[in-house]
Amino acid sequence: MQLLYIRYLANCPVDEIQCVAQTRRRHRCTAPLLAPQTPAGRWTLVPTATTHGQLPLPGEVMAVYSLTGLPYAEQLRWRAQRCPEHAAIPTAADVTVTDWEPFDLLLHHEHIHTRLPTLTRRQGPARRSGKAAQL
Repeated sequence: MQLLYIRYLANCPVDEIQCVAQTRRRHRCTAPLLAPQTPAGRWTLVPTATTHGQLPLPGEVMAVYSLTGLPYAEQLRWRAQRCPEHAAIPTAADVTVTDWEPFDLLLHHEHIHTRLPTLTRRQGPARRSGKAAQL
C-alpha cells in the first residue's frame, strides 16, 4: 500500500482492512476502510523503492495499492485507519494501534508481486476464500 508517498505493508488484503475505532458498545468497529461511498485507490506497478540507502533491484517493479491520487484528507483517514463514520468523530477512541508496517524491500521481499491483481471489490469480510495481495 502507498499512502502519503510512503509504502506500507498491511496485515490483511486491502478490502479487509478494518477500522481501529471503538464503538459505543466498547468493541472494535467492524467497518472496512475501503467503503463503497469513498474514493478508492488504484493498483499500479511501481519500481521497487530504495529505503535506508538500499540499492534498487534493476528493472524490478512491484504491484502497489496506491492512494496517492486521493485527496489529502482521505489519505489521512486511511493512515489513521478509520472508517468514514469514525473519521468524522475525532473524539472516538481507538481500540488498537493501526496495522501499518513500513515496507522494507529487504525484510518484506516475499510480499513483492510483479503483476497487478485481478481482484474486484468484495462486498464485506464474509467472503474470505480468495487470497488477495496485501500490498
